[in-house]
Amino acid sequence: MPQSAEINFWRQMASVSASKLLNALGVILLITVLNTAFSVEDIGVFFFFYVSVNFLSKFVGGVGEAIRKRVSANEGHNPRYLAVGTVFALLFQTAVSVVIISVYVFIPEQLLPDTLQRAGLGIVLSAISLLFAQSIGKLLLSYNSGMGYPSRSEWFGRALPGILFLVLAVVFTVTESSLSVILLAGTASYSLSALIMYVSTRPKLLVLPGREHVESVFDFGKWSILQMISNNIYNSADVLLLGLLVTSTSVGFYESSNSLAGLLYVVPYGFYSVGNVMISGLDAEGRRDDIVSVLQESLRVSSIIPVMSFFVFLGFGDVILEVVFGGSYGPAYWYLVGLGLVKVLSSYRKPLQGLNYGTDRPEVQFYANVYAMAANFLTVLPLIWYVGGLGVVISTVLAGVVRLGAVVLLTEEYVYEVDIRWTVLVTYSTGVVLLLASQAVEGAFELTTVQYALLLAGFVVAYLVSNISLIGVNLASPITDNRN
Repeated sequence: MPQSAEINFWRQMASVSASKLLNALGVILLITVLNTAFSVEDIGVFFFFYVSVNFLSKFVGGVGEAIRKRVSANEGHNPRYLAVGTVFALLFQTAVSVVIISVYVFIPEQLLPDTLQRAGLGIVLSAISLLFAQSIGKLLLSYNSGMGYPSRSEWFGRALPGILFLVLAVVFTVTESSLSVILLAGTASYSLSALIMYVSTRPKLLVLPGREHVESVFDFGKWSILQMISNNIYNSADVLLLGLLVTSTSVGFYESSNSLAGLLYVVPYGFYSVGNVMISGLDAEGRRDDIVSVLQESLRVSSIIPVMSFFVFLGFGDVILEVVFGGSYGPAYWYLVGLGLVKVLSSYRKPLQGLNYGTDRPEVQFYANVYAMAANFLTVLPLIWYVGGLGVVISTVLAGVVRLGAVVLLTEEYVYEVDIRWTVLVTYSTGVVLLLASQAVEGAFELTTVQYALLLAGFVVAYLVSNISLIGVNLASPITDNRN
């Protein structure tokens, strides 16, 4: 019996979400720290290479998803699946590194984009080292997760390197080090993470995988790689379009708002990560009814905090932005609200994505991403023309609706067995009532900062208590109860 079918779902989900939360907070703090020592142009160079590394590592990450699926569904041959991924990672990273260095060294500087002209060879080499470390880390994270330890893998594979990277970035920023040194700090962080994950399971890498192992990994991997790449293009296009077609100010508004909205993503991500592993084990045993139970419970709980946070952004978004990033960020209010809505849509989609990965259907997410990108690219230019930077946010919301709709339609055989109407009614009606009440209080009284904070805290507490009570979350096990 696959160990993944019997994991403690709620404990693993809470742990994964906590890890993701720390990672999201780290991004916010990193932006704040870098702003104290580097110019906007320098920070732009840093994030260009950092995002490029994340993009390129998605190729290896897609193979990692395939490894997680194969390992979680099979008791034997686990090291051989990891060996397949390791060989692919080393070959791919080497090829990419040769191309990047060749472009930088042999193409005349005046023909390079402005970002590469500002960078220097030191930053390029530091970014390549980070690519190697991050890619190997993704493989080991997926392998450990597939072995039945998704929460431990998230802590070692994401939270630990994220926290260490932030701490080192602060140290090097204070000591006025260069951006290339800060990127090397990322390399050290992810290398330590990979070493810890390797030691925790000690897989044998000096094994010879058979042809069936290679074919098994890449049969799944051909879709998971495409899905990850399409997902990354979808997520990165907004910033590129804002930088090219609008202004750097709009990029600042978008990135600051998106980092805050990313906090809404931690719970849906937990359901995706743990549901993926557990459903894979259940699918290997043919336990369809239990798969439906896991999906239903995930969808009932996944949206509670994102929907609450969306209403918080509606009521208090301008104040939150000014407190976290400064008074000049108040005009980013509608960016925050729009991106918060995108995360709400993701809160329904992520459990379904975990279902599709767990039941060996990674192509569903790829097709959904393609439809979403089509909607995004067809609407974004007209919207930018009419409403400027906010047009990108509106286009992203529309694409998010298309993306969720496509996943639902392509997963209809399971979705039609799930009923979350009561959950939707409770989450949104409670949000509307509390939002109107808080607006009434704010309009009737001249609130101090402390009183405003208490009003916000009261909103959060009242929302969570009422929702948890009315929805009735089953904290025993998602496969012991199939209530609506």
